Amino acid sequence: DSILVRFEVQPGIYGTDFDDLSEAFNAPFLIGGTYIYNSNLQFVAGVSVDIEREYPVLPAAGVRWKVARQWVLNAVLPTPRIEFELYRDLTLYVGANIKQTNFRMEDDFGTKHGNPRLNHALLSYGEVRTGIGFEWKLSSILSMTGEIGYQPYRSFDFYRADIRFKEDGSSAPYGVVALRG
Repeated sequence: DSILVRFEVQPGIYGTDFDDLSEAFNAPFLIGGTYIYNSNLQFVAGVSVDIEREYPVLPAAGVRWKVARQWVLNAVLPTPRIEFELYRDLTLYVGANIKQTNFRMEDDFGTKHGNPRLNHALLSYGEVRTGIGFEWKLSSILSMTGEIGYQPYRSFDFYRADIRFKEDGSSAPYGVVALRG
């Protein structure tokens, strides 16, 4: 009763060349486990697998700790944050979001941009976001979230073509509103 296991796969078309969908298809997945020490403390460990990524297997670990009645330290990647339960159905938070995904470029992408080495190349995109937000539980199966913040880091890496673009100096604000069900 104290161990939960999670498996999540995200199959899809990761690219813009729809002539040959088999080249752009990918199915990254994650598998993880949670050990529930008690209702206030849980330990999480897992691994993310994407065969198209430069490092195909990435392990991670974290902890979810209810520090006080309304406060939760949710130090679990990829979205670590500190949460405050304002009301039973409304939670405010401050935290981060670490994103990484891959896209297959078109067969003539490099030629169009003056570098034929990028034709049909694999682009690895990563970013880090920091921000504040809310989660409002509208019902047992529907919630609305909103977040605003700042993106201090992003990178565009054609690692197989050995071409890397680090966008350290071009950070930007962001905002998100989502309905989840």
